[in-house]
Amino acid sequence: RVRILDLFFVPAVTLETMPVALLLAAYALKAASADNYAVLVAGSSGYYNYRHQADVCHAYQILIRNGVSEHNIITMSYDDVAGSSENPFPGKLFNKPTQEGTRGVDVYKGCKIDYKGSEVTPKNFIAVLKGDSSAGGKVLKSGSNDKVFINFVDHGAPGLIAFPSGYLHADELNDALKYMNENNMYKELVFYLEACESGSMFEGILPDNIDIYATTAANGKESSWGTYCPPSSMVDGKNLNTCLGDLYSVNWMEDSDKGNATETLEGQYELVKEETSKSHVMEYGAVRAMGSDLADGFWGSLTAKAAKKTAPVSKEFLVDSRDVALQTFYSQYVNADAMDIQARNDLADKLISEIQLRQFADSTFLKIAKTAMAENNGILEDALNGHYPPKSFDCHRAAIKTYEEQCAVITDYALKHVAILVNLCEITKDTATVVKAVKVSCA
Repeated sequence: RVRILDLFFVPAVTLETMPVALLLAAYALKAASADNYAVLVAGSSGYYNYRHQADVCHAYQILIRNGVSEHNIITMSYDDVAGSSENPFPGKLFNKPTQEGTRGVDVYKGCKIDYKGSEVTPKNFIAVLKGDSSAGGKVLKSGSNDKVFINFVDHGAPGLIAFPSGYLHADELNDALKYMNENNMYKELVFYLEACESGSMFEGILPDNIDIYATTAANGKESSWGTYCPPSSMVDGKNLNTCLGDLYSVNWMEDSDKGNATETLEGQYELVKEETSKSHVMEYGAVRAMGSDLADGFWGSLTAKAAKKTAPVSKEFLVDSRDVALQTFYSQYVNADAMDIQARNDLADKLISEIQLRQFADSTFLKIAKTAMAENNGILEDALNGHYPPKSFDCHRAAIKTYEEQCAVITDYALKHVAILVNLCEITKDTATVVKAVKVSCA
């Protein structure tokens, strides 16, 4: 007699009883369900920040060449450089110089940008990472079997990275990454961060047990550097008068262009660390757990094709990221047609204005530090040159907001002085004291 339940009985299948072919098929199905996703962000605007948008489009080309679907790549870029009147190659971006007579590799060609202009905000970036449709465009749809690659390129300061308008602080970024982990949005995640003081975004904050591996262009106390800067910013005989790339970013991408399918994350980190001569490249998070993973596995096929080879170019002309705007304006001025008087006058005014803004920032932040330390009987040197790890993020946010309301917009150069506000917050442990010092100094 056959029981009804017996009709639905399926014998347990184990590794010992499963046929080899079926077992292989199961593994293949599991592998097929895994996918690659990426979020690429250039967080700046202005022609003098050319290198950031070129970096991100170069990263996009690496992903596409390695077989990552364009539908799985989300790109954020203000996108005002390729079409800028200052660009001698309208509609093109180059991440590397070439000799006269040699056309450069246009990384902008085919670079699909999902968020442009005013859409490039900290709020939208966080929404993209969380898969939150409030961003108004593409957002991450990755799952627990997928690999996610995040590449952010822009300016920074202790405990923050900058956007064309607004800032993203380290606590906010790490909270978003933890959210992704808690909601099974990846199997493993790699984050490459190009910004000054970028190490401060992860140091002592990013856990080492949530399968996130991060490297940064600099530690938490120093600038990152631009490369292929004037006078080496030449492409096919034309001078772009600005840095074409960032040193850390160019180093990891030119290495990835080689298509080395056996290189590990740790191997690439060691190579980039050695070649990035002006700052200390750092690694954080799941270093032990993920360092032996194949690097190419995070931007596509494990057997990625090498990019078309281009002639090697010296990286001897390097500029502190804080000084790239100044270097750009100076190069534009000295290389302008001496007989075009109006154009030369306009360029001279732009250069002089940049110098004046720098002097204003220097004097204003010094005054803020003196005011706050005098009220607290503190040591001025600690505020000016200390390196306090950013922890009091509410104070940092309040101090920066007050500065931009009462004093001036924080320029790319002035971001170096945000370290003073961070130091004051960490020394005084009192938001009101720091905010008061800013108000008094800019009254």
